[in-house]
Amino acid sequence: MSNINYHSIAEATHADVRINSNIGCAHLATVNSSSILAEEVAEMAGSCPVVFLQDEESGTFQLSVLFALFPNENLFVNQQDNWSGTYIPVALDMEPFAVFAGEENENDRIKIKENSPCLSTTKGDKLFEKGKESAYLTDKRAQLETVIDAAIQTEEFIENLVNRNLISEFAITLEGLPEGSKVIKGLYTINMDEFRYLTNEDVIFFHEMHYWGAVYACQHSMKQFKKLLQLHNERHADNKITLTLHIDRENSE
Repeated sequence: MSNINYHSIAEATHADVRINSNIGCAHLATVNSSSILAEEVAEMAGSCPVVFLQDEESGTFQLSVLFALFPNENLFVNQQDNWSGTYIPVALDMEPFAVFAGEENENDRIKIKENSPCLSTTKGDKLFEKGKESAYLTDKRAQLETVIDAAIQTEEFIENLVNRNLISEFAITLEGLPEGSKVIKGLYTINMDEFRYLTNEDVIFFHEMHYWGAVYACQHSMKQFKKLLQLHNERHADNKITLTLHIDRENSE
């Protein structure tokens, strides 16, 4: 997650800010992916593809879910601006807040999205009252602290997969578009072929860390690309497309 548009919460800059949580899901209509926590994989795998996206600058991977096949679209936000799925990822549900577990200063680990539609000066819960943090903000910080712990565990989960060469790239070919076929790259999934190289110690370690459930859920979620395709073709009935997955096992590093 980029720090752009996110700022630490301070009375000097947010004294008059309120959080209006009753805004529906219209602001998510163009969000085609979201980061998730490792503990959310099982919940999300039943409805969305769970993949790993790589940050171009740092090269690190982020555990993510896809809500659409194209940018600026979310197939899980319906025409009434309601979420049609059964679960909303924590990263989206805690709008306008976000956690940055890697920040050294504890006060900077919970930040606020400056351009969020949840921000108001007239409606919602105050962040500060009489020069002090409001009860709302104190409670929200306590809730988000648990998310920080889960985020750190998720980073460790990804690191252990990467260190054992268990992540490989795959591509999607879309056919039937007016402009011709389109190939989507930059997506990564669990490399099941590498399991045979795991040591007994690796297997036991993954068991002790409760990784196996998330690993197999990630793999199972690849079937949800069929659901994304179905949802896309229902929404764009005049331009139905087909989809093919290409998982590159041989060239994974």
